[in-house]
Amino acid sequence: LGETTNGIKTTQHSQDLVPDAVIYDVDLTVSLPPHVSAASGLNAIAHAVEALYAPDANPLTSLMAEDGTAALARALPRIVAAPADAGARRDALYGAWLCGVCLGAVGMSLHHKLCHVLGGMFNLPHAETHAIVLPHAAAYNAAAAPEAMTRIARALRTDDAPQGLFDLAQRLALPRRLADIGMPEDGIARAAEMAVRSPYANPRPVERVAIQDLIAAAWRGDAPARH
Repeated sequence: LGETTNGIKTTQHSQDLVPDAVIYDVDLTVSLPPHVSAASGLNAIAHAVEALYAPDANPLTSLMAEDGTAALARALPRIVAAPADAGARRDALYGAWLCGVCLGAVGMSLHHKLCHVLGGMFNLPHAETHAIVLPHAAAYNAAAAPEAMTRIARALRTDDAPQGLFDLAQRLALPRRLADIGMPEDGIARAAEMAVRSPYANPRPVERVAIQDLIAAAWRGDAPARH
């Protein structure tokens, strides 16, 4: 459970939050607007991406993360093109389930820390923030997590995982700039300072200057660059 108070978002964990049952019904998703489906799908993929380089990752969650990413990457463009496509909606639910299992099984890293900071500080829309930041966070960690990048690239059917994530968001007509969803430019340095405090476990050390560069690139909407 994410909870924001005074501009700071924190995560709570409790067995009381675990549902007794989850119903995946294609018919219930058809009326969900395509842009909401697309942004939510990228948010789900973010859970899979970080599950692949989580310190407590295991072979089973990695298989689920790769398959979940692939399923959503196939489904989301079809949903945007034809919102009532039942097959695409079914594939998206399958991918969402796999990515959700990953989120429940292993810890999250830099990407989620950044999105929690940005969302809490500037009241940004949750899914769109994830969609914008994800390619940049993947690029930041690429050299330190080569196996994860190989799996992500394979799932996206591309040669470069961060660029593939960026291209998928562009194909889905999602915002590419934090500036477009309400983040002020003068918040970049403040967000970087907050993000390096109590960092989540991450395959690459979380460095203040590099994080500020990452957030600035996401604010401008640059293509992901490996630093």
